[in-house]
Amino acid sequence: MLPICSRSTLLLRTIPNRTSYNVLSGLTRRIQVKPQLQYHILNANTRRDLATVPTKPPNKNALLNIPNILTLSRIACTPFIGLFIITNNLTPALGLFAFSSITDFMDGYIARRYGLKTVAGTILDPIADKLLMITTTLALSVPSGPQIIPVSIAGIILGRDFLLAISALFVRYSTLKLKYPGPVKWNSYWDFIRFPSAEVEPSQLSKWNTFFQMIYLGTGVLLLLYEKQASDEETDETFEKRKELFQKIFSYLGYITATTTIMSGASYALKRNAVKLLK
Repeated sequence: MLPICSRSTLLLRTIPNRTSYNVLSGLTRRIQVKPQLQYHILNANTRRDLATVPTKPPNKNALLNIPNILTLSRIACTPFIGLFIITNNLTPALGLFAFSSITDFMDGYIARRYGLKTVAGTILDPIADKLLMITTTLALSVPSGPQIIPVSIAGIILGRDFLLAISALFVRYSTLKLKYPGPVKWNSYWDFIRFPSAEVEPSQLSKWNTFFQMIYLGTGVLLLLYEKQASDEETDETFEKRKELFQKIFSYLGYITATTTIMSGASYALKRNAVKLLK
């Protein structure tokens, strides 16, 4: 077999000059690849290789990530908020309540923005909200405390959360029995990480209700703090007017919160896809 250079020389000797030039030009155009075409070929190969690299999906059963740590910190702050309100330590109570309200927004945003939503987070977040609302409402309405929230509004807030808690226990039992055949054991019932069964999808009205409850309860703590600081000083007519205006705003917020609480409770009862069975 002749080498390539010998073939080319033989081809030039046997073909006329113009014909040989055309043949060699065609061979050259076939052999050479344009730089742009080379770039596209390499780019396509790179994308194909990157597409075949396995990516690790987010762990939906993880417990300790940033959103869940924020939720757990909110749960840890809740008993201290109630204790500080009852003992009239309103400055740390207001600070912890503000921290809990801000982290309630942050953990949901971080979980959605960075794909860190977990089964534990869908369970811990509503639990943290309910504990914060129940504890703060009781601290602001019980006779041993400041008792700034009327009994009727406190009953609506606590009654709605109590009914939701009872329904959550029933939903947990029914979905656990449906998803994992066999008798439901005590350990598996409370093990939401290893035995996830269902999650409750909060409605938009429920989110607004949580927002109004936080504004209402935070305003109550702020009103108590304002009255405490003013009581240490000499009261005048300007203070009394501000206090009266502040109390009116607090009362209107209570009516709005009671209305949204009733409506959100009814939305859970009427919404068909409120409970989602986990795969």
